[in-house]
Amino acid sequence: MKIIQNQSQSEKFITFTVADYCLALPIKAVLKVLTCPVGDDHKLSKMGLIQVGRHIIRVLDLHQYLGREDVHQLPKKQAFLLITPISQAELYGILIYEPPDLIELPLEMMQPLSQSHYQSSLLDIFSHAIVVSQEKATKTIFLLDLQQVFKCCQLME
Repeated sequence: MKIIQNQSQSEKFITFTVADYCLALPIKAVLKVLTCPVGDDHKLSKMGLIQVGRHIIRVLDLHQYLGREDVHQLPKKQAFLLITPISQAELYGILIYEPPDLIELPLEMMQPLSQSHYQSSLLDIFSHAIVVSQEKATKTIFLLDLQQVFKCCQLME
C-alpha cells in the first residue's frame, strides 16, 4: 500500500510594511537588504538615486504611491533598501522604514488579484494576496508585481 503525503508547497518571502500595507517579495527577487546609506551626495538623492559602493541605484519610494502623500511625516528612523534587479544592468532599491522579515508562505493560499476585476490603480502593483493568521488577528499580505511597480513608478515621475 502506497501512502500519499499531502505536502503543501511553500516559498520564502521578504515581508515589509509601506504606508500601513504589508507587502512581500519572493526571496529570490531580492538581491540584498541594506541599511540606507546616509551620504552627503544631495544631488543624487534629489534625483531618486543613491550610491552603494560602485553602483548607482534608483530608489523607489512606494510611500507616496500607496497613500502617504506627505513623505516628510514619515518616521525619522533608520531606512532600509531592498535591492532588486529589473534587468541584469539595472538595480532598484525599494525604500522601507522598518527592518523586513523573512517568512515562509504556503503557495496554495495565495489568491491572484486580477486587474480586470478591480478598478483601483492601487491594485495594479499587486499580483496576489494572502491572509495569514497571527496571534490575535489576521493579516493580509500583498505580493508585489515588480514589473508593474516599475511601470507605475515611471508614470509618477
